[in-house]
Amino acid sequence: MKRKAILWIIGFSVFVTAVIVCTAVLTAYVDPFFHYHSPRTNEFFYTLDNQRSQNDGIVKHFDYQGIITGTSMVENFKTTEADRLFGCSFIKVPLEGATFRETSELLRTALTANPDTRIVIRGLDINRLGNDKDLMRTDLGDYPTYLYDSDPFNDVNYLFNRDVVFSRVFPMVRGAGNPEGRKGITTFDEYSNWMNAEGAVFGRKALYPDGVERKVPRHREDLLDVDMDMVLENTRQNIIALAQEYPDVTFYCFFTPYSAKWWQQELESERLEMEIEAERIVTREILECSNIRLYSFNSLTDITTDLNNYKDATHYGEWINTLMLQYMYDGKCLLTADNWEAALEAERDFYSGYDYTLMNSQEDYDDDSLAEQLLYEKLYGTPDGQHPDNPA
Repeated sequence: MKRKAILWIIGFSVFVTAVIVCTAVLTAYVDPFFHYHSPRTNEFFYTLDNQRSQNDGIVKHFDYQGIITGTSMVENFKTTEADRLFGCSFIKVPLEGATFRETSELLRTALTANPDTRIVIRGLDINRLGNDKDLMRTDLGDYPTYLYDSDPFNDVNYLFNRDVVFSRVFPMVRGAGNPEGRKGITTFDEYSNWMNAEGAVFGRKALYPDGVERKVPRHREDLLDVDMDMVLENTRQNIIALAQEYPDVTFYCFFTPYSAKWWQQELESERLEMEIEAERIVTREILECSNIRLYSFNSLTDITTDLNNYKDATHYGEWINTLMLQYMYDGKCLLTADNWEAALEAERDFYSGYDYTLMNSQEDYDDDSLAEQLLYEKLYGTPDGQHPDNPA
């Protein structure tokens, strides 16, 4: 009887060990977060939907020469458009709500892992300019740091992760066993694109359901010395240093064009002058770096004051991403040593003096896609967004 019990324990232990080993091997083989290798798209379908868990693996194991990154302001970019314009293969790795340091660390990982990188397109959120240089968004959840480092022992957090195994690996394996199952991967055009998400409604009624009211700020607030130091440190550590470290990479940086509503909020909260001054500091520093091309689309006031382009104070439709890509390629809205001071002064004058109540009479399109069609007609002469040099 005792012998049977011992044999049962041994057999059970062997079985459990085998299950554990097989689970780990299967997770590593499928590798839904690309921790060990590039996706096996001829066997499985990979869903891209977890920025913090998948971006590190994407930049380490995918083939590319160009990167698009930033916060949710870059989520609607289409890499197919960037591929066509710049003549190389792009990936898109957004980090929703990220600070400059978080984006910089991801880029450093990418540029270290892939020396073939030629171009980086990076959004610079105006409302992040004054962040502490080392600020990390711990309020968005825990970082899966076990995916970022080279320590093999903490990989147990990935290999035996309940959500990874049961919500990703097993369904992917089942799908692979189905002759009708999909193979491949979410496209980077689709990855994190929120255009079809619930709540993506554009226009004046979405931004100002009760109409636009005029409020006059009480006084002008300027940047303090300590704030100026933070802007400088943030810029130098997380933008300039990276560009200097990789002089053969061209960085296309742009100030994210928020809507007139955001500018009105900054004006009425007495922060507009501070934001403009922060832009001045960042621009002056960046223009000293020869491999950074800095763009500001805030001068496109026909875009920023047309609320049909926005679903809230900051987030614009994907057609604005298309326009920015085209303009960056064409060199439009580029800030240079000769024009940047006048450009920022014009920006300050416009947004501090604009009569925001004029937007009350603005047509709110019943069909949000009309704003997209109008912009594509402006860019390409066709309402479907199809570039004439790239026929369907």
